[in-house]
Amino acid sequence: MSKALSIFFICFFNQLFSQNSLIHVDEANKDIGVQENIYKIKADYIIQNNQSKNLYLLRADALKGMTIHASKKTIKPNDTTLIVVEFTPQQTGKFSEVVNLVTSADGLPFKLTLSGNIKSIKTDDKTACFYFKKPSNSGIKSAEPIVVVESDKPRDVSNKMPDHTINTEVTVPATPAEEPKKIKQKNDNLLDETLYKPNNIIFLVDVSNSMKDTSKLKIMQYALHELIEVLRPSDRVTFISYADSVKVLIDGATGSNKKELNAVVDKLKAKGLTKGNKAILFSLDVAVKNYIPNGNNQIILATDGKFRFYPDDQKLYKTKQGDKLIRLSTMAFGNDKDAMKNLKEIAEIGDGSFIHIKSRSKAKEQLLEEIKENSLIH
Repeated sequence: MSKALSIFFICFFNQLFSQNSLIHVDEANKDIGVQENIYKIKADYIIQNNQSKNLYLLRADALKGMTIHASKKTIKPNDTTLIVVEFTPQQTGKFSEVVNLVTSADGLPFKLTLSGNIKSIKTDDKTACFYFKKPSNSGIKSAEPIVVVESDKPRDVSNKMPDHTINTEVTVPATPAEEPKKIKQKNDNLLDETLYKPNNIIFLVDVSNSMKDTSKLKIMQYALHELIEVLRPSDRVTFISYADSVKVLIDGATGSNKKELNAVVDKLKAKGLTKGNKAILFSLDVAVKNYIPNGNNQIILATDGKFRFYPDDQKLYKTKQGDKLIRLSTMAFGNDKDAMKNLKEIAEIGDGSFIHIKSRSKAKEQLLEEIKENSLIH
């Protein structure tokens, strides 16, 4: 190999690794496994800007027929954006598709891959959509289309993108008559009354400014919507939000009250400062008030952990709890090391679990497993 060629490869890989350190993706390589009766496939990717300057999404080189949207195309330092990739498969069998996302980080493409094995395709049923269960509560409600350059056409080198925002939903038409039936079957299967004790769940939701500029709040809302669908009439749910102040949004609603519970989650908006320690103590009072003997009584703190739960707070928490078994689990968002350490310690103090939510695809499963583990009848 010539010296000039060697220098070229060294420079190229140095640039590539440099860009990888500037951009972080929650799961750059997604495998949906074996799927049957599929009409459309969607996948989301959370992109984080690790630079000290703004990151701009320029365009995407992708398979013909793919559509790609972003919650925003200008990403501030340490901020994130949600990318949704969607396509309709044309044939069965194994597939592996690549989206080359071109950004302002050196102008080099960042690879996002989506793979799986499709056993059969539905051509007349658009409810057969992999990835998002409830289109009305998922996807991006205010999305910006990314210019997609199809791989079998000449590449657009202009790097220009539309400046306007399209108010649209990534959604698939559903048959109204079928949806209630699907939900009912799922409820019966996941929280069987004979296997799981009634739940008294206090969701303590962080709506401070630190949750505002990223996709944390959107992922949290998605997980909460999904969990609401499997709750039973015997379950009791309270939503408490906190930032500058602590507010009870709904108190002791039954699991059958899904419309009101979903409406509360939809209205969550981030603003204000974090006062997590006061919120934890307040939520404990509500948990004690709604206590279910021989049930699962649990506080789930959903936050990025940017506050302190001091020794005096911990002592007061134990005093208020008394002899009642009320677990305090932490549902953690973000990757701040100090914040994650803080939330682990809070979960240990509250005899609960530390649940680190890293992606939307796993958020629902992690939250449901936490509820099932603590409510299981032994």
